[in-house]
Amino acid sequence: MTTALTGIHPPSLPAAKADFIGLEGRVHLATGGEPPLLKVHRQAFERFAEDKANGFSGYHAHWALAENVRSQVARLVGLAAGDVALLGNASEGIERVVSSIDWRPGDNVVVPELDYASGRYALANLKQRGVEVRLVGPDGWRLDEEKLVSRCDRKTRLTYVSQVNALTGQHIDIARISEALAGTDTALLIDASHALGAVPVRADLCDFVVGSTYKFLLGTHQGIFTWNRQKSPDFRPACVGWWSADPGSTAAEFQMKSDAKRAEYGNVGHLGLYLLQESIAYLDSYGVDAIAAHVRALTGHMVDGMNALGLEVMTPLEADRRAGNAAFVHENPEVIVAAAERENILIWGDQGRVRASAHLFTTEEDVEIFLKRLPDFL
Repeated sequence: MTTALTGIHPPSLPAAKADFIGLEGRVHLATGGEPPLLKVHRQAFERFAEDKANGFSGYHAHWALAENVRSQVARLVGLAAGDVALLGNASEGIERVVSSIDWRPGDNVVVPELDYASGRYALANLKQRGVEVRLVGPDGWRLDEEKLVSRCDRKTRLTYVSQVNALTGQHIDIARISEALAGTDTALLIDASHALGAVPVRADLCDFVVGSTYKFLLGTHQGIFTWNRQKSPDFRPACVGWWSADPGSTAAEFQMKSDAKRAEYGNVGHLGLYLLQESIAYLDSYGVDAIAAHVRALTGHMVDGMNALGLEVMTPLEADRRAGNAAFVHENPEVIVAAAERENILIWGDQGRVRASAHLFTTEEDVEIFLKRLPDFL
């Protein structure tokens, strides 16, 4: 086991469980799948409802708030507000990128074999257009960045990889991949769904970033998308909607918007953005570096505990190779999840593995309770 965390994380962490809905009497280690909402979200919903009742002016209030959220996200990932689009989910962002490329037979794409299905399926669908899909297998449960880059060549149009692997919990060195691809024609698409809100995200190193907002970002079921206009100035999604373009000289002509709004075909999810604004502000009050240190200390504790039980642990032990998730292999993960839930311990289990997540509200006591009870769940 690792040493006690006292003195390791900043004294302001963990966040008060009293700030969240539904944590009383529970050990919540399921953020990688579904975290709790903040109590201030109730007031955010009321503000949305009040604005919605105000007709035309309320509608414009919705959009003004959306602009504020763009700025919040931009600061979080190191880009400008104009580089941020607000979508329905991360998968939509992946499709925006795939649709923007003029694919030709003989092109190829590179994707880790263990990465999330959204990216794998979107790229696998390109096979019908003569595009080769190069799957990069793991070494054990680990993705090697050099191996990923070595599969790219002058015909590689796109590489997709998650910054934090949803299955294994491995944190990928995006800077290493970005540096290796610099000066090539290969676009780098990062899925930051399990990184946003838990560890720093460098969207400036990538061509595109997608992310779900309902995990470590503490929002609801929406997505964000960033377009690095400096790295990929020619991005143009195949589809267009009333919001993604400006009128042209005739009714049948239009101009795509110059910023990332060209990826937004219509109204964004305004209600979710009222909540997301509060979530990001709450996370910002602690700072992502402090949160990252906290969750990495706790997941390190969990990885140590899982290893001590002789489990096949999928998550690396090194701190910089982890984020907020720790996972181990199990043939009946749903049974483990159900057993834990009967004792008010919330974890996640599917795809042949059990995953426990730490966030800023997670305490060392939470982790100790989970590890103490885990042998009986097994």
